[in-house]
Amino acid sequence: MAEIWQVTQPALSLAIDPLYERVLTSLGGGGFGATVRSCINALTGGVTRIYLFEATGPDEDALHYVHCEPEIAGLLPAYAQHYKRLDPVRAIYGSAVRQGAMALQRIRPADISSTAFRRRFFDDAGIVERVSIVQRGKDGWRGMNLARHASEGAFSDRELDNIAGFARLTLPMLPLTIKSAVPTGVLSVAQVEERFELRYAELTSRERQVCARAALGMSVEATAIDLGIAKTSVVTFRQRAYRRLGVTSPYELFGLVAH
Repeated sequence: MAEIWQVTQPALSLAIDPLYERVLTSLGGGGFGATVRSCINALTGGVTRIYLFEATGPDEDALHYVHCEPEIAGLLPAYAQHYKRLDPVRAIYGSAVRQGAMALQRIRPADISSTAFRRRFFDDAGIVERVSIVQRGKDGWRGMNLARHASEGAFSDRELDNIAGFARLTLPMLPLTIKSAVPTGVLSVAQVEERFELRYAELTSRERQVCARAALGMSVEATAIDLGIAKTSVVTFRQRAYRRLGVTSPYELFGLVAH
């Protein structure tokens, strides 16, 4: 069974200080995710995968940054459609319910009850452990998932302490990354919608509307209010569009229409 525990007073080693400065500097240039990955690698023995995300619940999340094997990136639409509801990570949100609260979860292949999920995302790729850490914000959770290959081994207690301490400082920045990375003053929502219409005829009108707002950094909640639809509908339209376009994050969406 996957281990979950609350992170009450994460250790802040001296090694974190200069890395925190690097992350702060990256906020204005769109390199937040890559900088976080580099810092995590510096604090640990390295990671094979890293996902940075925001969530309003187990079924409503948005990836802001992904670094993984190309074959796994190709499986992310299938994960969203078929495997997300089978992922033990769903249980972590209940352990961080107050604003500022953090929880950490360790998942090993044996903790995955679905044979297909375990094989496609863990066993075939040689993943021996995944660590998820979430922090409760005002309107939802910010989090990161980190996975390691057999060649890197499982995370040590010291590495987990470093991850928790680093996450305590950096996860609050995550909601700022879309705003700082996407030049919303350059393109209007209507212009982005038009670009999606001209370039990707396979999208429905509603999918274009949702994609345009996601590409410009609007959250699920803000998109739902702007379009007058339910948050669950926004998530559904995003997932459908992501599968059709072969993307996994708002960054990639924006890249399709930036020029």
